[in-house]
Amino acid sequence: MVRPLTERTANMAKLAVPLPSGVVDAIQQLVEERNEQQGPGQQRLYARDLHEEALRELLSRVETGESLLFLAPLSAKARKSLWINGDLKAAVDDLAGRHGVTRAAVVMTALHGYLSRRGKLPASAAP
Repeated sequence: MVRPLTERTANMAKLAVPLPSGVVDAIQQLVEERNEQQGPGQQRLYARDLHEEALRELLSRVETGESLLFLAPLSAKARKSLWINGDLKAAVDDLAGRHGVTRAAVVMTALHGYLSRRGKLPASAAP
């Protein structure tokens, strides 16, 4: 039996970006930690939730006027597909266009800052 589409799954968009080794594992570790801290009846988190949280944090920082230095993604890395909200992807594309960087640079900067602020940045992801 096929699951019916929810509004959230119907509005997904794919971002394929190169990520340093360790970033995917660090995000997954945070997912597991936060799920362990959740109380009964709270919705389970997935990596997608944290990817979106990281991107929204970056967009919020830009909206408040913070000056950012975008990180260049590593071109030799394998690309990882991230599924995020379609409107969020459009905001990422807009930010990339306004600052003359690639969407991969926006994603890399968002994830790097997100993990760094939580003390989870792997050594392999340091610029």
